[in-house]
Amino acid sequence: DRASDAVAAELAARGIRKGDRVGLYCPNSDAFAIAYCGIVKAGAVVVPINLLLHPREVAYILGDSEARAVFYGSAFRASIDSIRGMLPALSFCVEIGEGSPPSGDLAFADMIAAGREPPEVSVDPREDVAAILYTSGTTGRPKGAMLTHRNLVSNTFSLRQALRLEPGRDRIVVVLPMFHSFAATVGMLFPLLHGCSFVPIPRFDPEAVANAIAETQATLFIGVPSMYASFLRLGEADTAKFEPLSRP
Repeated sequence: DRASDAVAAELAARGIRKGDRVGLYCPNSDAFAIAYCGIVKAGAVVVPINLLLHPREVAYILGDSEARAVFYGSAFRASIDSIRGMLPALSFCVEIGEGSPPSGDLAFADMIAAGREPPEVSVDPREDVAAILYTSGTTGRPKGAMLTHRNLVSNTFSLRQALRLEPGRDRIVVVLPMFHSFAATVGMLFPLLHGCSFVPIPRFDPEAVANAIAETQATLFIGVPSMYASFLRLGEADTAKFEPLSRP
């Protein structure tokens, strides 16, 4: 909460205002959640970017949404460098990662370290957009689906009724991409808004997931069929690490 406050404050100090769009081009991590919440706290609209897209496709989404800023993971520095000149609305970029960012970009860690108070922003939950998620574009150009604050919060309340997880106890392992609506809602927003925890994993590896479940005593894993099929091929030593998921 304090970290995302600081991010919101720095965005406001750099001219980001209510309704401005801000791209988020980052793997699953605590930084993804902090940046996401900081963007929303600034009154801006978060635009998550699919990490598998070609830079030209990333440029299209950032251009179509008229993003004024973008947070990017250091692994995607080259992609951002290759499209900066294609984005006239872009005012600045923030690099998430260790080390110094390119000249002119901000370091995510420095934004948090500044520790400034967030701006006061008036939000109409029913009307104001919190996030724009772009479709896959299989039949044409991707289209931005606009989700209001009320849309997102309503989804998390539905999950609370369906899953009946216990605040302060339950932990969700999130290896599905948080730029996607499912993982963002079930794996990130739900636990943040209802007192649970989440364990972000940037890349799917069956053994790494098993280790994370054992180490964090996670109580819920969200996945797709191909992931569960991979788990079936693990040895007994690894499958034993899934035991925390069976707790009542």
